[in-house]
Amino acid sequence: MFLISLLQVQKFRGKTGDTMADKNYLHTAYANSADGTDRFTTVYPNLNLLEGTKDFSGSWENSSGWVNDGTYKGLTVKKRTKQYAGIDKTFTAPKDGVYTFSAYVKGSGSRVSVYRYVAINGGKPNIIVPNKRIGDTFDWLRDSFHVTLKAGDTIYAKYEITASGADSVLWTAGHKWELGLIATSYMTSASEVTTADWPKYVGTYVDTNPVSSTVSSKYDWDEMKYRVYLDGTPVGGSKLLSFDLENLKAGTSYNVQVSQINGNVESDKSESVTFKTTLPK
Repeated sequence: MFLISLLQVQKFRGKTGDTMADKNYLHTAYANSADGTDRFTTVYPNLNLLEGTKDFSGSWENSSGWVNDGTYKGLTVKKRTKQYAGIDKTFTAPKDGVYTFSAYVKGSGSRVSVYRYVAINGGKPNIIVPNKRIGDTFDWLRDSFHVTLKAGDTIYAKYEITASGADSVLWTAGHKWELGLIATSYMTSASEVTTADWPKYVGTYVDTNPVSSTVSSKYDWDEMKYRVYLDGTPVGGSKLLSFDLENLKAGTSYNVQVSQINGNVESDKSESVTFKTTLPK
């Protein structure tokens, strides 16, 4: 087991938004390529709460009406040329909270009118569902929405051709459900994830702007050497034994562990280190 002797918490943001940092801000991003362009993200990805999304394995509604059509970003692409009968898989909320759905979708044709349809608890009335018209001809995009669910609520989201154009084509890939308001980068589920699925590179830069840039070339990129776990959940990575923990709750105890990364091989996690946050005076 890899043991860590030091974890440097560089700044802490409490409930009030106060910060112990001065005027300089360390910005961190993650990617799967050395130049930061492949799956660039400033938010470390959450695991998928839905299984079988990488290749549409398992039981998917209306799957017989869709055909495989290559891959996109390493994900199996499903294609359909007829109206309606969107492919979907029902998600059951494990606890109360806000959940975010995201998926890749692409459309082509003079009259496609791709719609996103959502149904909660079998389409019960008086529940607002975020249906949306996506468009006709458009390149790959990542569509997303969030919704508040109760524990045990069921929900599914699907994309359908709703117009009758003879040249209509619809593609989709990478469906994902996760807890929270942000659609983080695509990941497989906890039972399916491998070390190779996580970001491999970490980028950093420092300036006086508290908002992180979404331009990958702004960052200096290096291979990730360590992955950091907060209460058992991966929250980021670093090339050094130093990591910036943000948005922690005041007066709360956290358990931190670190693993060492060597290519697609990850060591066992270190022994857990517990610390408790306090509000800055």
